[in-house]
Amino acid sequence: MEAGRISTQPLVERRQQWRLNFTEPVQYRDLFKAPRVYSGSLARDLSTGGLQITTAVPLAKDDRLVLLLSLPDSLREIRAIARVAWQRKRPFGSACEHGLQFIEITSEDRDSIAGFVERGVVS
Repeated sequence: MEAGRISTQPLVERRQQWRLNFTEPVQYRDLFKAPRVYSGSLARDLSTGGLQITTAVPLAKDDRLVLLLSLPDSLREIRAIARVAWQRKRPFGSACEHGLQFIEITSEDRDSIAGFVERGVVS
């Protein structure tokens, strides 16, 4: 596929971590571009490896994003650097779905996500 094109093809499952259907606000911004203004989205499919978001504006594959999110059972905000691992356009409208892979996250934040996901998957 050409660089910059957005796939409409179904994705092959490659994730190795448990994931949880997760609909909570997430703030994101490009790590390298100014202005350093955050945009908002809803997170989905949370795992210790990353999450999925939907945006009105497409993000480029391999972009680096700063993420801020909170887990419902925690008062502490989680901050991570993520890479846009994949993208696809929704069939209707202009929205795009993006899979974000955590590339920098503290072990404490990863453990918080792991515990939250495990509690949600097991219950």
